[in-house]
Amino acid sequence: MKTFCIVMAVAALLAIAFFILKYHILMNLALNARSRNLMSSKSSEKLPAREVEIRRQIQEDGEWMEALPREDIEILSQDGLRLRGHYIHAQGEAQRIVVLFHGWRGSWTVDFGSMGRWLREIGCDLLLAEQRAQGASEGRYMGFGVLERRDVAQWIRCLEQERRNTLPVYLGGVSMGAATVLMAAGDPLPDFVKGVLADCGFTSPYEMLYEVGRKSLYMLEHPSMDYVNLIIKRYAGFGIKEYSTLEAMRKTKLPIFFVHGLADDFVPCRMTQQAYEACASLKELLLVEGAGHVRSFFYDNENYRRRVEAFFGWQ
Repeated sequence: MKTFCIVMAVAALLAIAFFILKYHILMNLALNARSRNLMSSKSSEKLPAREVEIRRQIQEDGEWMEALPREDIEILSQDGLRLRGHYIHAQGEAQRIVVLFHGWRGSWTVDFGSMGRWLREIGCDLLLAEQRAQGASEGRYMGFGVLERRDVAQWIRCLEQERRNTLPVYLGGVSMGAATVLMAAGDPLPDFVKGVLADCGFTSPYEMLYEVGRKSLYMLEHPSMDYVNLIIKRYAGFGIKEYSTLEAMRKTKLPIFFVHGLADDFVPCRMTQQAYEACASLKELLLVEGAGHVRSFFYDNENYRRRVEAFFGWQ
């Protein structure tokens, strides 16, 4: 009987240790972009020809963008981090500035090389921010939009006070960058900020992390997400229920153009649909058949560009 009790006690301790370890790994994977991405695909399965071509184009356009003349900019976040950005001028006379925020474990060249070609051609200066804790920007943990939305305010302040901007400004983002600009749209912004383009954004850190954990770790919402929230508060300094795009959309007065691929298997399309439904301002929704995560621009390029330009009056 004594041996049985010892075995059961050891088993219980191991189960608890495994539970704790599993969700610390999830937190580190989700918030520490400098750690190894254990979710990256190592499969030898052959990619569809269309995806191969899209990846080739992304690489080519990213290299093109990195080679363009640019001004590298640094700002300080509200919590003292040095954040890096890159200012690239329009192909002709600038009509506006588009401030772009890349996604989770993304980069300014990979996420916006292809889109940047189009935007420069239609008179957009580009300010490409490197999100906190990614690329050349400082920080240990990403904030899934909750912290980054305050960084958006600092980039806008830089344009207003340091660069004496007189052009209309638009915010754009993909994936976590889309969640970032949607959350920022719920905060007070200067009148020269005129609209938001959000491609494949999620509703909240809580919902996104649960989606990932449910699929990859087969976890139950409770008590798993309660513990994840606890350790993220402890280490990263914010709560994953602290803010959401839905809350921001109920308050925003900015025109919002929402985009999502119907075949997105990373950020569910329903999240953009929920944000669109919650949005209290002028809005439009583009759903693209067959497009996966951040692939709508490639699958429906002409329609994507035409509708965005028409919505914001960029013709």
